[in-house]
Amino acid sequence: MLDSPSADFTDFESWHPSGWSPVYDRVTSRRHLVGFTTLQCGIDRFLMGKETGDDDGSFVIVGQARVALAGAFNGWVVETGDYRALPGFWPL
Repeated sequence: MLDSPSADFTDFESWHPSGWSPVYDRVTSRRHLVGFTTLQCGIDRFLMGKETGDDDGSFVIVGQARVALAGAFNGWVVETGDYRALPGFWPL
């Protein structure tokens, strides 16, 4: 996981007015568009979690995504884990 944002990440808060943001996969060696998400928030890093199924409501971290400028609007780049774990994800 990254502790500080790299040069290609931004805190520019410009989300597409449609409510959908592009999702790029960076788990592989190249960044490519894999779908869209309705996740739009004022944080630059999102930790993806999965419920463990225990009665206490616990969960485990399964990945991380960061906000990146994708053209004129923000998108998400999944750095670790499965991009399908993002809330409101719609695959291509």
